[in-house]
Amino acid sequence: MSTVWGKAASRGLGRRPLLVLWACLRLCSTSTDGRGGGSPWAEHYGTKSRYRAVEGGGEDGPSPWRPPARCVQLHLSGLIRHGTRYPTSKNVPRMAEAHRLVKERADTGLGLVRDLAAWRMWYDGRMDGRLHHLGASEMAALAERLSAGFPRLLRLRSRETERLQFFTSSKHRCVNSTLSFIRGLDGASGPGPGGRWQVDDGLLRFYDTCQKFIRQVENNDTALYQVDKFKQGPEMGRVVGKMAKKLGVSPDAISVDVVEATFYLCTYEFILKGIVSPWCDLFDKKDAEVLEYLGDLKQYWKRSYGYKINGLSSHKLFQNIFQYMDQTIEENERNQTISHPAVLRFGHAETLLPVLTLMGYFQDERPLLASNFEEQRNRKFRSGRISPLAANLILVLYQCHEAQSLGEKYKLQLFLNERPLPFPQSGKLVSDYDEVKNHYQHLIDTLKFSNVCEFASREELDSAQRDDL
Repeated sequence: MSTVWGKAASRGLGRRPLLVLWACLRLCSTSTDGRGGGSPWAEHYGTKSRYRAVEGGGEDGPSPWRPPARCVQLHLSGLIRHGTRYPTSKNVPRMAEAHRLVKERADTGLGLVRDLAAWRMWYDGRMDGRLHHLGASEMAALAERLSAGFPRLLRLRSRETERLQFFTSSKHRCVNSTLSFIRGLDGASGPGPGGRWQVDDGLLRFYDTCQKFIRQVENNDTALYQVDKFKQGPEMGRVVGKMAKKLGVSPDAISVDVVEATFYLCTYEFILKGIVSPWCDLFDKKDAEVLEYLGDLKQYWKRSYGYKINGLSSHKLFQNIFQYMDQTIEENERNQTISHPAVLRFGHAETLLPVLTLMGYFQDERPLLASNFEEQRNRKFRSGRISPLAANLILVLYQCHEAQSLGEKYKLQLFLNERPLPFPQSGKLVSDYDEVKNHYQHLIDTLKFSNVCEFASREELDSAQRDDL
């Protein structure tokens, strides 16, 4: 575990009018409010989706933070994915390969090919997933909205801000998201020291150290069998064929990796620059749906219900959330000052998806398979809606007056991306804390789960694959 403490403080002249017209049409078709409506495929960008396409509240909409009647805010616990980022060093070379294929092998007699060849490859491996300035703005704006919704917990006086607790993954995009969030709080409540923040990869990058997950999934060549099978299936074959035709090349010249990288170019041009790139013209809606499903298959089998260990690997983070809420209740019952009115944790899609899986959310009746794309068109598991960039899971604990019993005294609300999320055990938007805790008691029990990530034997690996497949 890494721990750090700190404080925040050209074409020819004859073609130019057409090029200008094309650019204007592109820019005018882009949504000016940033909600993603300008890109025809924005709803299919998966975990690279813009947050404002899915958020529940925001400055232009009604506040989602409606407390229960006769209740006061006591504690806020949050799990937040980093904001909008640049592509990673893993994907940039693949994107460059796609551009190189167009320039060197595609039919330059085609207008689209000329547009793509003229496009400048500006992505650089040194960007390596760093936080984009839009991501910093997303974090600051989220902090302001949360502060407005929960002033009792987040708008503390300057000398009290040390009571705010922040945990972050060591990745620079997460650290910078944390600092941007803290700056947003400072802007909402006036100048102040912000709060204490701590790098804790054991908590927020648990998948790096959970040996059972590493053995059964991460380093298992067959764990993503369904993903590999879908890549070789008829749906992806049609996407490759249509793309080859638009480029004037043989389908054999295009790999699935190149198709994915091309879709990334379409995606990043929109989420970072707000434009609908000509790269998007290589796809139609059906193609975008297929590529979204491919991404969801990956997330399902590597981070969610594909294997039990995917969700279980997050047990320490899940327990950490309840430990802080238990502490808050104990201090409140003793009439003590609440040590931590708010605890915010900043991680990744790979952090959030396992926790929601552990909690039982977004599970379809049938697993996502290479063979059931059509059947899963209306699936619950849509990673772009669950965990877009800047996604957030917020739990709010309340003390309620006129309660008839201790069990009714403390209530809990849950929000995903600023939308109320019903509790799975009851379907209610507000639940007694004891009821929620009892529902998850088997997951909160630290002794029972002390060995959940211990090294998996070959026999356990074979058994897990039989059980989950």
